[in-house]
Amino acid sequence: MKFKMIEKKIILLIVFFTLILSAMPAEAQSIFTKEEQEYIKNTNALKAVSIDGVAPLQYYDANGRVKGISIEVLEAISDMTGLIFTYHLYDNVDEAMSSDADIIFGVLEKIQSENVLLSIPYFKTETILYLNSSVSPNELENKKYAAIKGTPLPIGIKEENTIYFNTREDCMDAVDRGQADYGYGNAYSVAFYTLQNDYKNIITVPEKKEDRAYCIVVNINDEILLSIINKAISSIDEPHMRVLALNAATQIERRITIPMIIEAYGVQIFGAIILTMAILLYSIVYNVRAKNEIKIQYERYQMLSQTSNEYLYEYNVKTRNLELSKNCIELFGNSDNLSELITAFNKAFINPENTTSIIELPVANGEKGLFKSVNSFLYDDKGHAYSIIGKLIDISEEEAEKQELIKKSETDGMTGIYNAVTTKNLINDIIKNPVSNSKGALIIIDCDNFKDINDTQGHLIGDQVLVNISKAMIQTFRKTDTIGRIGGDEFCVYMQDISSHDFVVSKCQKLMDLISELNKGYDVTISIGISFLEGEKSYDALFKKADIALYDAKKKGRDQIQFYE
Repeated sequence: MKFKMIEKKIILLIVFFTLILSAMPAEAQSIFTKEEQEYIKNTNALKAVSIDGVAPLQYYDANGRVKGISIEVLEAISDMTGLIFTYHLYDNVDEAMSSDADIIFGVLEKIQSENVLLSIPYFKTETILYLNSSVSPNELENKKYAAIKGTPLPIGIKEENTIYFNTREDCMDAVDRGQADYGYGNAYSVAFYTLQNDYKNIITVPEKKEDRAYCIVVNINDEILLSIINKAISSIDEPHMRVLALNAATQIERRITIPMIIEAYGVQIFGAIILTMAILLYSIVYNVRAKNEIKIQYERYQMLSQTSNEYLYEYNVKTRNLELSKNCIELFGNSDNLSELITAFNKAFINPENTTSIIELPVANGEKGLFKSVNSFLYDDKGHAYSIIGKLIDISEEEAEKQELIKKSETDGMTGIYNAVTTKNLINDIIKNPVSNSKGALIIIDCDNFKDINDTQGHLIGDQVLVNISKAMIQTFRKTDTIGRIGGDEFCVYMQDISSHDFVVSKCQKLMDLISELNKGYDVTISIGISFLEGEKSYDALFKKADIALYDAKKKGRDQIQFYE
C-alpha cells in the first residue's frame, strides 16, 4: 500500500509540473554581434556557482554531480553560444556571493545590488505554503517561519519570528521535525523534496504568496557576457523550456531500501522475471517481422509528411536506390536533384553519429532551397546498416529571416549603409589582413552646418539630407570600398587598393558635386578629411589622423578636402 501511494504521488507530481510548464512564455531567438562572438571565442571556461539544496533548480545528486533545471538551462546556453561552464554549489548564499565565480545562477530577480548585473529571468514559478501538520494555515501570525539565509523575507513576515537555514531542504526538514512551523517555497522545490524525502508531518496549501523569477548574476564589468546570456535565454522557446524543466524536475532520487522494495513488490518482481523471459523469446519472432512493420510505419509517416514541410525518403545501401515520398517527388521532381543528399549519406557512413546536416538542394522550379537532413540507420541482425530512413525539413524561410536579422544588425536604419560598429569592425579586418603592396585611405565626411539645416528646415529635411549623402556615397565609391555612417551627420569610407592620391581626390570631388545635385534647394556642403594607411595597425589609429585633417578642413572654412599632414 505504501508504494502504491508513492506511485500516485509520482503521477500527481508529473501532472503538477506539466500544468506549471504550460504557462511558461516563449522567448524569441536573437543574434550575437561580432564583438560577442569574439568574446565567446576568447573566453575560457566560466565558473558558475549557486547554493545546494534547492532541487530541482540546482543540487548535488547522490553521485556528487550538480543537477537541476538551472543546469539544464546553462547547458542549453552553452550549446547555443559555445561558452563552457564549470559548476560548484555552496552551502549558503554568503559563500556563493563572496566566491571568485564568473556568474551566480538561481538568484531571485527581486534581489538587487550595485555591484552586480542581473540577467533576464530564465525560469519562473509560483510560491506555495508548506507547514507542519499540527499548525493551522489560518493562524500563522506568531508562528516560526523557516527562511534561507541571504534571501529577503516575504511581505508580512517578521524578523523576530524567523529561523534561518542554509537551503530549502533544510527549511522543509525543520518544518517536518517541528523546529519551525511553516515556510514558503517555489512549487517545484516543495513538490520535489516532499516526494523525495516522504515527509510525514508536512502539508502544502496552494496559497499563492508571490511569483518567483530566477536570474543569473554577472560581474558588473562584464556587460558583453550579460548580453550573450540574455540573448541565449531569450532564444529558449516554450517547448524547449518545458523539456528542460520536466527532465530536471522528474529526476528524483527516492530514499528506498531493498527490503522495502521486496516487501512491497515481491510478487511483481517474480512476475517481471517470468515476463522478461517471455519477452526475450517473443523478440526472436518479432525481429523477423520488424522489417515489414518498419515499412508500414514509413507509409504512415509519408501520409503525415503531406501536411507539413517535411519530406521523407529511404535510401537502400546495397542497391543505392533512393525512394522518395509523394511530396518529396513533387518538390524535387526526381532523385537527380538530390545528388548532394546522397553525398551526405556517404559522409554519414564514415561518421554514423553525425545524423543531421544542412544541405542546399535544387528544387523542381529551378530555384534552390536550404534543408535540414535528419537520418536514422536500420541494421540487420549482423549489425550491418542496410537502409537509411530520413526526412528533409525546409528551413529556407528560417535561414532567410536569420540573414535578414544579421543584415539589420549591421546596417544603419535610416541610410541603409553600415552602422558605426560594423564599419569599424570591417575596416579593422582589412587593415589587419592587407593585400600585399595595396594602398589604403580612410575618408571622413562631415555635413557642414547640419544643425542649422535641422533648426531652419526641420528634422524631416535633415534626415533626407543624410539619406541623400549616403546615396551619393554609394554612387560615387566602388563596391570594394567600405561605406558607413559613424555619427549623426558624419560618414566614412575606406578605399583599399588605390592607385594614387589624385584618384582619391577625384572621388571626393565627385561626391561633393553629387551631394549638391541631390540636395537642390538646400545649402548642403561637406568637409572631408583624408588619411592614408602608413603602417597603422588599427582603425582607431587611422581615424585619429583623418579626424585631424577633417578639423583642419572645418577650420579653413568648410566645403573642402584636406589631407593629414
